[in-house]
Amino acid sequence: MFQLPLEQTKRQILHIDADAFFASVEQILNPKLRSKPLLVGGPNSTRGIVSAASYEARAFGIKSGMPMYLAKKKCPKAVVVPGHFDAYRDFSKRIYQILIKHTPDVEMASIDEAYLDITGYPEMFGESPELFAKMILMETYGKTGISVSCGLASNKTVAKVASSQNKPHKLTVVPYGSEKKFLAPLELRALPGIGPRTYSLLEKFGLRKLGDFSALSLAEVMDHFGIQWIPLWKRSMGIDNSQVISSASLPKSISKERTFYQSVSDNRACLKKLKELAAMVFAKLRSHNLKARTVFVRIRYKRGPGGRDSFDDFTFQKVLEIPSSMDSKLFPAIKDLFLRNVENGEVVRLVGIGVTQLYQNYNLNLFENDEGEDNLFYTIDRVNKLYGDNKLRYGI
Repeated sequence: MFQLPLEQTKRQILHIDADAFFASVEQILNPKLRSKPLLVGGPNSTRGIVSAASYEARAFGIKSGMPMYLAKKKCPKAVVVPGHFDAYRDFSKRIYQILIKHTPDVEMASIDEAYLDITGYPEMFGESPELFAKMILMETYGKTGISVSCGLASNKTVAKVASSQNKPHKLTVVPYGSEKKFLAPLELRALPGIGPRTYSLLEKFGLRKLGDFSALSLAEVMDHFGIQWIPLWKRSMGIDNSQVISSASLPKSISKERTFYQSVSDNRACLKKLKELAAMVFAKLRSHNLKARTVFVRIRYKRGPGGRDSFDDFTFQKVLEIPSSMDSKLFPAIKDLFLRNVENGEVVRLVGIGVTQLYQNYNLNLFENDEGEDNLFYTIDRVNKLYGDNKLRYGI
């Protein structure tokens, strides 16, 4: 059995999670809604879901993702309002501007949560990390009216779990060296990455708590679940050395192109190459935890009579209704662009694809849940990274 490094780097990572963000914004926009049970989501009584619930509504057992008819049954007096995306984005940007003043290492993980690497910064100002974190918590509330919960730990995973343990408007600190002890008594679903399917599989092996999972040996993890489960197993022990990725360092666009040494005039050959390029582009997009709003295709035609070659370049693009990082959403748009703009028989020397208008992986569409399919493609990426050679491909 190969040796696996199981050491945690000592850092100070702060996870900021806005409390009932959408509902809180709605209550700020309309003060009459304050202190009332408030539901954000589609009002349709048969198909609508609760996208967010105020703490007053949560007291009735209402949760995000619950069917609206059931939420209304639990709390008939709840007020239902539609989502106001522009307002949510505006408040998110305002929170980001506050955070970026304290450290340049701010990663907006979603529209209502962020990771901050504050390693060394508190000491620069003669403060403890705990006091530094509390200062950020209070400043965010004072300047936006949005309360946030914070988790302070040595890594992103434990900080995120910690921020959810003591809500609302609280700071939870997990000292370095106590990460595994902190996680052990928690339910399996408390760990990011353990969704319903993963939970069901772990449960089949009699695992109930994170401590049960982390107590497995490497050999047991490999035998029961496979090599692709190792990163999740390490996180269950509180080991996560992934970096906080500053928004300023993220790419503005991602693209790949290939030149045919022998020009082709068969659209099938071009589409096959486009699909290979797309797999690389979309995997890189996900590696940065980004979603794309715009896709584009680049084509270089070979021209020129009488043996004198010349080339014409064309670029076609399409703006998507909803940003995505999934092959199943992005490649059909790429394929459609190609087929609508390139006639079969045209002599093609180069094809390329790209994505732009990139957004961090926010769930901007309140009424569509792509988490399951998102996880599928992230899993494909992890397997390919472990085994190489693009062992897994998504069929379209």
